Amino acid sequence: MKKIYVPLIALFLLTFILTSVSYSQIKYTKPEPRNIWGFGFSYSERGFGPNASLYVPIGKTTDVFFNVLFSNVTDSRETERTDPFGNTFVINKINRVFMMPLSIGLRKELFTDDIEGEFVPIFNVGISPTLIFLNPYDRDFFSALGYTTTQFALGGFTGLGVSFRQSKNMSLNFNLSYYYISTLGDPVQSLNGSDINNVGGLQLGFAINFMN
Repeated sequence: MKKIYVPLIALFLLTFILTSVSYSQIKYTKPEPRNIWGFGFSYSERGFGPNASLYVPIGKTTDVFFNVLFSNVTDSRETERTDPFGNTFVINKINRVFMMPLSIGLRKELFTDDIEGEFVPIFNVGISPTLIFLNPYDRDFFSALGYTTTQFALGGFTGLGVSFRQSKNMSLNFNLSYYYISTLGDPVQSLNGSDINNVGGLQLGFAINFMN
């Protein structure tokens, strides 16, 4: 009897193992690539500059992201002139203004179950604590670095965009967002007597995201 039970037990164990392996292979699906980090360039009605992003996936189609942008800030009333020696200057300008917003938000991919292919619509929303730099215009940029002062601003943003997946490791992203970033404390001035209360505005962004 023992000689009969041993092969039966072995056959049962082999069948169980093979069935388990086959079942796990059927049930397992490799997760879709998710954003890890990216870099790009942003242009707004106030200025333009480079940016970099870090993503933390919290769901199949949702990321928490952190984006740092460094950009100049201009006043819409700035007027550039050229002197007799060919040097350009801006009338009544007292400061070169730059900003560095840290955008913290949620990025949601839309209609992923309805749209096939590599085109993915995106919605994003968040807050943007911002550091503002004021560089005196009556000095050369580098010589004025020691006289640069800082101020703070705070606001939020929302926007829509699209992502084009070029491969499993990279995607191209375009976003149109609106930022409202209100200055805090003393008025921010690029032109003498002209306060800038909102350093945000419409912003068009382009980025290359790396995925994993």
